[in-house]
Amino acid sequence: MRFLQELISSIKAGWHAGRGHKATRQGELEKALRHYELAVEYEKRSEKDGSGLSPVTLECLARAHARLGNYKEATTLAEQCRELYMQQYPGTKLVSDCLARIEHFIALLHAGNTNAINKFIAIAR
Repeated sequence: MRFLQELISSIKAGWHAGRGHKATRQGELEKALRHYELAVEYEKRSEKDGSGLSPVTLECLARAHARLGNYKEATTLAEQCRELYMQQYPGTKLVSDCLARIEHFIALLHAGNTNAINKFIAIAR
């Protein structure tokens, strides 16, 4: 039964992440934020120890906060994302590319350079 609950949570997490991506592309930033928050919550439920959390989803949530000007929340989430990348994918090419991107994002957030942050999180359409 636990396996089934974790599977359903994983599916719901993916659905909400997808809805967050769609809302972001449509410029519905508050809606995107809510979906990314739900995706994170469902990812936490998808493994009994909470290890189902994806750094990619956390990064999307951080970017959503940054798009709304919530830089403190974005910074905290981006730093958690960095830790997850290092824990889940140690020493891989993927993590070095992701870490470089997230480190740049964190540096921009710490510097408080709104124009550079907005350029970094710009939505390609």
